[in-house]
Amino acid sequence: MSFLSPLLEVQELDLAADAARKRSEDLPERSRLPQLVAEGVAIEKRLSAARADRAAREAEEAGLGRAVSQIARDIESAEVERYSGKRFDQDEAKAHEKSQRELHEKQAGLEEQEMALLEAIEEIDARIEGEEAARVAHRAEVARMEEAIRKVEAEVEMELARLTEARQAICRGIPEEVMTAYERVRAQAQKAGRGAATLSEGRCGGCRIRLPSLEKTRMMAEPETALIQCPQCRRVLVRGSDR
Repeated sequence: MSFLSPLLEVQELDLAADAARKRSEDLPERSRLPQLVAEGVAIEKRLSAARADRAAREAEEAGLGRAVSQIARDIESAEVERYSGKRFDQDEAKAHEKSQRELHEKQAGLEEQEMALLEAIEEIDARIEGEEAARVAHRAEVARMEEAIRKVEAEVEMELARLTEARQAICRGIPEEVMTAYERVRAQAQKAGRGAATLSEGRCGGCRIRLPSLEKTRMMAEPETALIQCPQCRRVLVRGSDR
């Protein structure tokens, strides 16, 4: 086994850590949350509009109710006056009847409007009830999503702690220069998290380039602790059994 073989173990631990982080980042619940937030805003907006509509209709209905009550009082007052014993000539009697008829017609019209408003308020109340139920269901869904995310995050945190501990134990025996080069290459996006590769049968296990014989011979002659890198992909090469 090569002196730097543990570097490949470190790489496996790093790849496992990458996979754990990706598992957390790519959770369907995480991508769904922004949509839920937007849906929650829409529910609150509709609920607020319905409540404002109800308040306006309620105020209008109350105004009609007062108007109907006032007309009823006017009718009653006129009737009291008509039958109070006061004498009315024929023209006054006709005027009284006409006035009362008009008041009754106006009262009936206002009462019809009032009934229509009450029906509209009932419909709005049904809308409000529906939106409030939707809000309860929405909040439950958000809570479920957040709990699912927290659960996975806790699992990933524990996994990363375990991997970090194992990595630190292995890294103690690897030269700092080698680790620095490995980390630098591994950080490059196109390297897919792999900063080290085997050198076997004169071929880089990363980019699969076959090294020229002279280059291979030179690398094989280097000390076990030496940093050697693929001239093509720059991954740290761990010499295999063909040393």
